[in-house]
Amino acid sequence: MPMEAASTANDPVSIRSAGLDPLIAAVAALIVYAIVFPRSAAAIFLVPVVLALGQLIVKGGHQRPALPVGPLLASTLALALWSMITAAWSAAPLASLSKPLFFMGGAIGIGILAILAPHHGKQTLQRVALGILFGSIIGGAFLCIETIWDQPVTRFFYNLLPVLRSGQEKHLSIENGVVMSIAENNINRRAAIVTLLLIPAALAAASAKGARVRWGGLASLFAIAAILMRFSGHQSSQAAIAAAGVAFLLARVSPKWTAVLAGAAWCISCLLVVPIVLSLHATGVHKDENGLFLSARHRIVIWNYTAEQVLKAPFFGVGADSTAAITLANEQSHSSKLTPKDGQFEPTAARHAHNVFLQTWYELGAVGALIFTAMGIFALTAITSARASLQPFLIAEFAAIAGMIAFSFGIWQLWFQGAIGLAILALLVGVAAQTGNEADQ
Repeated sequence: MPMEAASTANDPVSIRSAGLDPLIAAVAALIVYAIVFPRSAAAIFLVPVVLALGQLIVKGGHQRPALPVGPLLASTLALALWSMITAAWSAAPLASLSKPLFFMGGAIGIGILAILAPHHGKQTLQRVALGILFGSIIGGAFLCIETIWDQPVTRFFYNLLPVLRSGQEKHLSIENGVVMSIAENNINRRAAIVTLLLIPAALAAASAKGARVRWGGLASLFAIAAILMRFSGHQSSQAAIAAAGVAFLLARVSPKWTAVLAGAAWCISCLLVVPIVLSLHATGVHKDENGLFLSARHRIVIWNYTAEQVLKAPFFGVGADSTAAITLANEQSHSSKLTPKDGQFEPTAARHAHNVFLQTWYELGAVGALIFTAMGIFALTAITSARASLQPFLIAEFAAIAGMIAFSFGIWQLWFQGAIGLAILALLVGVAAQTGNEADQ
């Protein structure tokens, strides 16, 4: 039932009696589109970045950001610059220049939005947050349907419009012209995006003034997370959800000590990932078919091979985004039949390391690993300066991102950068909505 006009005026995050707020609808549509078509995440991420840049040029920005992101931004730009420097010895010089350039642009865009967000009043920010919440719930519900029933919506449209199959044939199982099943690549990307948006959406829901929006939103997000934990085949998303949940509960008890623990875990992951991976492989756990699930055992072999390559260029690495080029060159120059198997797997790197901490060492060396370590520390420093009530959400999102990059994808995949960027922007909106001006400007 539509709310009273007076209630709507007092509740900036409610649905208007005349229909859905166009700003809420636009934000929700962008979020849903990024989830349904995950490869578009980079382009969707650029939309608010370009808008913010335009606003900065037209209006300027002199207000302090919602969080002190200066050191974090500086270290992020340093990582991007170092990555581009590695093009001098990279196996893929063009990639070593272009991928970090997008990374740099995204970091600058997030920094601009962090500065500009407080210029908007709470009503505008809460409307944007509500769009993020609705988009995450709608996209999450779509993902749950696709996960439980083997992508029925996607299969329907592939069969209804065969032109959509173009370029996707290798991911489809087709019988008599009918798509029977689809590989999990795309649904795993969707799961990653939804997972990264769960905490920002939860912050938006928890901050909503309307009880129905607040509790209904939180219940919906919890249900989506539970379904992904139970049915998803993307274990990296499950690890990220678990990490976020534990971090949130601990931070509710003590944000300070949870941030300290998160910082220690980050430093260990950044600086000691190589010996950890080598030691894990030495246990032989990847050979036990009754132990870990298949993809986990395969990752141990990939990680071990990559860690061994790190030792050949430990200080400066092989160059940003060189992993795929080096792997392809090795595949073309060596016959897999002549390579002894490690358990049931080929001892080789994948197109990406499936672990950003390890990938940083391999491609950017100790220099990159140290800068990456600093990024995490500066992020946690910024988090601990936020309002106490916001810190559990911020620490939980830090844990979700760390959990995701520890097991899945590669940092130079543009869609993955876009997905992380969208999640950070969504979180900044939620923070600014709590700390911004009361009146819209």
